[in-house]
Amino acid sequence: MNEDPLNGPHVLVVGGGVGGLCLAQGLRKSGIRVDVYERDESARFRGQGWRISLKEEGTSALRSCLPDHLFQLCVATAIRPATRMAFLDHLLNPKFEKPIPPLPDDVFFGVNRLTLREILLSGLDDVRHFGKTFVRYDHAEDGRVRAHFADGTSAAGDLLVGADGTNSAVRRQLLPGAEVDDLGNVVYGRTPITTGMLDWVPEVLVDSFNRLISPDGAAMSVVTCRTREPAPEAAARLAPGARLTDMPGYFAWMVSSDGPAGWSAGAPLSTEQFRQADGESLHRLAYEMVAGFHPLARRILDEADVPATFPVGLRSARPVAPWATTDVTLLGDAVHTMSPGRGEGANTTLRHAELLRQALAGVAAKGVPLLDAVGRYEAEMLRHGFQVVSASLGNPLMPRPAVTIPSRPGPRGAG
Repeated sequence: MNEDPLNGPHVLVVGGGVGGLCLAQGLRKSGIRVDVYERDESARFRGQGWRISLKEEGTSALRSCLPDHLFQLCVATAIRPATRMAFLDHLLNPKFEKPIPPLPDDVFFGVNRLTLREILLSGLDDVRHFGKTFVRYDHAEDGRVRAHFADGTSAAGDLLVGADGTNSAVRRQLLPGAEVDDLGNVVYGRTPITTGMLDWVPEVLVDSFNRLISPDGAAMSVVTCRTREPAPEAAARLAPGARLTDMPGYFAWMVSSDGPAGWSAGAPLSTEQFRQADGESLHRLAYEMVAGFHPLARRILDEADVPATFPVGLRSARPVAPWATTDVTLLGDAVHTMSPGRGEGANTTLRHAELLRQALAGVAAKGVPLLDAVGRYEAEMLRHGFQVVSASLGNPLMPRPAVTIPSRPGPRGAG
């Protein structure tokens, strides 16, 4: 290992998603050299999804890893909190409903995925590298780990962190036997909140965590996404160097099928066809699935931004045994991807980014051997990560694993 006693190891992060960027911010804050390699051409290159619900462990990690002004920017641009939880049938008849008590607004809050990613990219212009698709790793003549990219370039460092998502190319090389279960498919969409729209949208669907379920298993959820403060205004006030996209209010919606026929009841698409389908095809499929729902619920889909509709494959990693610690490790969905049933995926990833930052800070500040630090991180990451994976599968709203799929690239996988 080529460790600098003043600055610690040089860390290469593959994947510029929430976990990889949080880690990079934390390492920079700790004075540790880091470079991030992301396959996308820019932060807006592909659909980022819509909302992430952050809980105490996620916000604590952000607070620790980010400069204070960027954490405050996360809080200022947060999505207004839900005020109740509601489960209804497809005709909006309530089955269960309860209020959500107010929570500390800098500890529990929702964020728009793109906004969070743009905040996490702030101040990293000199260390983030777009258009870098990871291919493989090996070791340079001086013993450092070396990452190779599809464009023929390479980069060497003291530690390689695979933060490249569920279809992680780093994991495929490090843990070729790792397995991921396929839980099914979901269509995500977005409907802008236009003038007068809130006059007709049912009140129970506004500012709530809700789920509408029909007798045949088709389900729909609608999440209200309105920020506390417009992103560009908050950036101008708190972090003038940050470049944030304006995100006017919208409804994020999700349509799934928990019935025995699954999506084939709407259209006979294979899993691969579903995940490669365009926005128009997916919107049409989702609309067919909710054909029997209340007209006002369907109207939300009627007024959607159709091209913004995209597929999400639900996955859950099978536990992996501890491996011999090397100068290559994993973070987040690259090792313990999980169902969204409990909303824990991003929070767990952020927690582990902070855990790894702390471990590497010990290398830089206290002279802890690099492999010892990484080994301790991996032990806790695996223990806690797969504990959360198991709990997420226990959520009654989520299906059990149906098919084991090989580790392979997908349309919205790594990075």
